[in-house]
Amino acid sequence: MTRRWGRILLAALVVVGAVLFAGYRVATDVAVRNVAAVDAAPVEEQVAVRPVANDCSGGYVVLTFDDGPRQHTDDLLDRLEALNMTAVFFWAGQNIEGREELVRRAVEGGNVLGNHSVSHPDLTTGELPNGDQVTPWGPEQIREELQRTNDLLVEYGAPVPQYYRPPYGSVNPTVDAVAREVGLRLVMSYGHDYADNLIDSHDTEGISPGQIVANVVGPMRAGSIITMHDGLGQATLNSIEALQAIADVMNERNLCATTDVRPDAGGRVLQFGE
Repeated sequence: MTRRWGRILLAALVVVGAVLFAGYRVATDVAVRNVAAVDAAPVEEQVAVRPVANDCSGGYVVLTFDDGPRQHTDDLLDRLEALNMTAVFFWAGQNIEGREELVRRAVEGGNVLGNHSVSHPDLTTGELPNGDQVTPWGPEQIREELQRTNDLLVEYGAPVPQYYRPPYGSVNPTVDAVAREVGLRLVMSYGHDYADNLIDSHDTEGISPGQIVANVVGPMRAGSIITMHDGLGQATLNSIEALQAIADVMNERNLCATTDVRPDAGGRVLQFGE
């Protein structure tokens, strides 16, 4: 009698366990799963590469990285290549010196190089990252910032850039008019609202790889333009680490990476004031 009841109890536990597991699979959002996977997995598991390999029937997304080339750019290019991803990089001209070979490497890997100015000023005011103010500041200085970076990229092996992203997302009609004269089209790091489908990963805010994943994959869908950074230190390493989980979700949703930026990448920011 005891053995019989034991078998019945074991069978009941199996059924209950199966039901609970099924409920978990249904209720758990994919973004939350990937946060846990990235933040909790041992290092040896995180470095395993599962490339984007699907039929692309879900559409395409554009991965973008600002502020390079910097100390971790080689690592970032390695990871993108391993994951079968390409990206649009917005590089600052001042960072190219001493890293000129990365221009050709990025292009040969199928990536696109865009313009992020020379010295990373606020293009609307002329304020530099260290707080210094460029004086005077106007269309001539804006044009110089953009043209010099174009020239440097071309000198070291890139096609003439088609896109620009203003540092800090600071843009106004004057900046955009000068950029268009230089032959550059605006690709914003954020949009006016969800409909603009411009996704900021917030990777510069000291967040973990898992949090970067959650910020990206939650709203990620066909046509998304995703903003990440290739700057200094741990923030960039966290972004590189997040790419595997992002690739996993892209495979789940049949999304692939592209460097073809859709025409409405300006986020309508210029329609709503400076």
